[in-house]
Amino acid sequence: MNTRTQNSKTRDLPIMVFLIALFVFTISQLIINSILTPLGLELESLNSEKNYLVEENRSMEEEIAKANSIMVIRQLANKKLDISSDSERVIIYIEDSNVIAERP
Repeated sequence: MNTRTQNSKTRDLPIMVFLIALFVFTISQLIINSILTPLGLELESLNSEKNYLVEENRSMEEEIAKANSIMVIRQLANKKLDISSDSERVIIYIEDSNVIAERP
């Protein structure tokens, strides 16, 4: 009977090692998931905020480009061409059917 008990212990040893390894693996996976889940949620939140800020930055860049282009055109018109929006505008109408506008 002693050899039978020893034989069953020898057969049960691989099963016990497998069950202990499976238990340790399962516990380690649960611990890792409990640590990484909040970090993943925080990362997702930060990524959403980053995307919002990138879009906001693009919008602001467009606004700056529009404002700068208008300012550059006004400055060039005032300085180089001596045209200002403050000057009085004069409109001349020609009511002659014989006058034809041609391109040079």
